[in-house]
Amino acid sequence: MNTRRTTLMVAIILAIGTGWLTLNYISSVQHASVAGTQLKPTLVAVQQIPPRVRITAAMVKRALRPEAAIEPDALSQPQQAVGSLSLIAIPAGSTITASKIGSPIDVGLPVQITPGMRAVSIGVNPVEDVAGLIQPGDRVDVIAIPPRQGQVPPPASAILRGVRVLAVGQSIEYNSATPSPAGQNSSTVTLEVTPRQADLLAMADLNTTLRLALRSPKEPINSEPVEALHFPSPMQPAAVAASGGLTAAPMGSAPAAAAAPASASAASPVRYQSGVEIIVGSGAGP
Repeated sequence: MNTRRTTLMVAIILAIGTGWLTLNYISSVQHASVAGTQLKPTLVAVQQIPPRVRITAAMVKRALRPEAAIEPDALSQPQQAVGSLSLIAIPAGSTITASKIGSPIDVGLPVQITPGMRAVSIGVNPVEDVAGLIQPGDRVDVIAIPPRQGQVPPPASAILRGVRVLAVGQSIEYNSATPSPAGQNSSTVTLEVTPRQADLLAMADLNTTLRLALRSPKEPINSEPVEALHFPSPMQPAAVAASGGLTAAPMGSAPAAAAAPASASAASPVRYQSGVEIIVGSGAGP
């Protein structure tokens, strides 16, 4: 009798335990299902956002989405995306995630160029670019030295002042305060200039020796004026004018009204739209 009672009690206890475990399992499944359907705020695109475009507040909004459908790196606040750049095309209505946006360094050089400006690269060596210590973001003066003709050395001229360095070699940002060996040995420096300054820089790069002078970040950009470029050898003014309407105007300066006639004397200053004198044949300053 005692054995049958004990067996019955054990069976009852096992049945109760099994039922309790089953109820717990069903409850956990229901809880997970409810949690998966809970709505959470997330950031979505209001419109189609093309790649490499700066994101504005009008392009995104907060929306409620099922938690299970939200990507792990999804953003939830507009300030997390506004001002960043789209790394890929983001369709309207899709979630904005950290992997879809980035900083300008993530999408290359074009987005770093100020609207209206141009990027122009020039060849350099360790002497011409301050022993390779120039870094992206620095400001430099560009000094042009015409080829020597005869016994009188030509004067050097600072044809550009305070231009921004966009890249050194293929690097548009350094992770340390000191350039890497690859950066120090780079053979090109890319500068941000106006379209007319780009013409002048291209002409000077072909016809003169260029040196870069590193500026202090505490010095105003226009603390020194640009200087006239002098060619001591006989040259025809028309040939100089053909190089693109030479300019060495400081950043943001307004061009002068008109160019000088091409028939000017070879020993006279030739003044172009920027008001900068390109001296031909005299070798003397203005």
